[in-house]
Amino acid sequence: MATHVLWQADVADFDVWLKVFEEDKPMREAAGIRDLHIWKDPDRKDHAVALFEITDLDRAQSFIESEELAMHHERGGVAHIQTKVLDPV
Repeated sequence: MATHVLWQADVADFDVWLKVFEEDKPMREAAGIRDLHIWKDPDRKDHAVALFEITDLDRAQSFIESEELAMHHERGGVAHIQTKVLDPV
């Protein structure tokens, strides 16, 4: 069974972040990360929430720790990232 990750972050501008996020989809897929759901918090206009399925934990971990991802976060105005790993039962 796949592992899931709930990801949340403040973003400088939601629409700018979403554009960068969509452009980065092939990188996430190559790292074994599949987008399941993306939400905009109705109470905090520049707060993004995403649910991912992790199909390859080792590749995903390497990507998450990569300089490349850090640069994309900077480009997308991402700050205060919170993640929660959800294991299947």
